[in-house]
Amino acid sequence: MIAKWTLGVVVAGMLIAGASAAAEPDSLLSQIKERGSIVICEAAYPPYNVKNPKTSEWEGLDVDLETEIAKDLGVKIQRVDTSFAALIPSINTHKCDLSTAATYITPARAEQVLFTRPFAAETKTVFVPVNSPAKTYADIDKDGVTIVTRSGTAEETYAKHFFKHAKIKLLTSDATQPHLLEVAAGRADAAFAGYVGSLIFMKQNPNLKLRPIGDKPLDPTPFAFMLPRGEYHFQQYLDVVLNDLERSGKLKEITDKWMSSLK
Repeated sequence: MIAKWTLGVVVAGMLIAGASAAAEPDSLLSQIKERGSIVICEAAYPPYNVKNPKTSEWEGLDVDLETEIAKDLGVKIQRVDTSFAALIPSINTHKCDLSTAATYITPARAEQVLFTRPFAAETKTVFVPVNSPAKTYADIDKDGVTIVTRSGTAEETYAKHFFKHAKIKLLTSDATQPHLLEVAAGRADAAFAGYVGSLIFMKQNPNLKLRPIGDKPLDPTPFAFMLPRGEYHFQQYLDVVLNDLERSGKLKEITDKWMSSLK
C-alpha cells in the first residue's frame, strides 16, 4: 500500500509539473510571433536612433538592427516614441516589448530590466560653447555654473557624482539632444552627454557652435537593448541574433554605415 501510495504521489507530481510547464507563460517571444508584430520603444540619440525630420520615420544604427531582428522573427515593427526617462517604466508596464534606444548597461537598470549582450559602447564628456574659456572639468565644476543633462540617463547618475560644485539641471524630452540645444540657446553653461553621438549631432548642426571640453572622455560603458525582467527566453533569442549579426559581418557593416559621418 505504501509503495502504491508513493508511486501515486510521484505520478501526480509529474503530471502537475508537466501541466505547469505547458501552462508556463514563457514567453514574450511566443506572444510576439503569435501577434505578428514587435512593439519597440525609441528614444533619440544619434546615430543610433534618430527621427528623420522630413519623413518622421526612425532611422539609425539601432533601427537597422531592429529591422534585422524583426526579419529573423518574421514579424512587423510597431514603434513607440518615448524619452530615456520613460523607457524602463514603458518596458515594465508592457507598453513595449523591447527598447532599442542606445542605453548604457548599469547595475541600477539591471535591477529593473534584462539586457541583451552589448553591441556598442560610448563615453561621456562636457560640451560648451565654442567661445568658452573652459578646457577641463575643473573649469566647469564651479559654483554658479549650470550643467544640463537628460533625466533618466546614465549621464544624470554620473554627473551627480562627478561634479561637486556645479548645478546639475535635468531635462525630460523626447527631442534629439535637447541638452545640447539648451546650451546653444544660452539656458545652461554646459551639457554632459555621450561623446560620439554628440559629435555627430554637432557636425550635422554646425549652427549650434558647441565643442567638447577637451578633457579626457569619461566612463566608457557598453550599450545594449532592454527587455522586461523575467523574459529570459526572449533575451537568449536576441543574444543569438546579435551574435549571428556579428559573426556574419552585418553588425560591422551597419556600424560602419552610421559611424562614417565621423570621418
